[in-house]
Amino acid sequence: MAKNLFYIICLLLISAKCAHVERIEGVRFSDAYNSCSDESYDFGEIITIGDPGDKFMISLPYEWVIQETYSDTLYGMIATNHYESRAQPETFMLISVTGYQTADSLMAYFKKEVNAFKKDRKMRIEEAGRITIKDQPGLWLKFKSKESGVDVMSVVVYLKNPEKDEIYLIQTSVYLSDNYMNKLCYLKRLVTSFEIVGLE
Repeated sequence: MAKNLFYIICLLLISAKCAHVERIEGVRFSDAYNSCSDESYDFGEIITIGDPGDKFMISLPYEWVIQETYSDTLYGMIATNHYESRAQPETFMLISVTGYQTADSLMAYFKKEVNAFKKDRKMRIEEAGRITIKDQPGLWLKFKSKESGVDVMSVVVYLKNPEKDEIYLIQTSVYLSDNYMNKLCYLKRLVTSFEIVGLE
């Protein structure tokens, strides 16, 4: 009897734990991206750059190819280890920052993104979670996609400027491989250098 009671209690505890897993629009939230190890990666010389409108700053590897983007959004940029990865495609890494004007809250914008991703057959959402960068609360989304026939794993971090109708998407992408999560974790060091300018 005591043995049966023990099993019942264990099952109830497991069920209670599973029932409290946070989900947004059906996507499971986890701490995976926040649990990256402290293992360092040698990016070489790091430089801090910002957009011409003085809206944000981010630290990027000096040797990487950095391209500025201008469109109907705010200023953005893309940086890749293009020259290094030409000889070894599996080492490919990318980080991009894009800003958008929106009156949506962080969560409302995130939910719209999740639903858009679900409709795109080339993308598969893996998981999501919460993150804090420079004291600013954010959300992250990990997804798998196919680019030019190659499987790519990406994490997008969403940060909202609490003082303006602006939201920033910081995306990191790597080729899918056995150690893809390690590479996303290396890139997280660059992601966490992101700073919205002028916040008090």
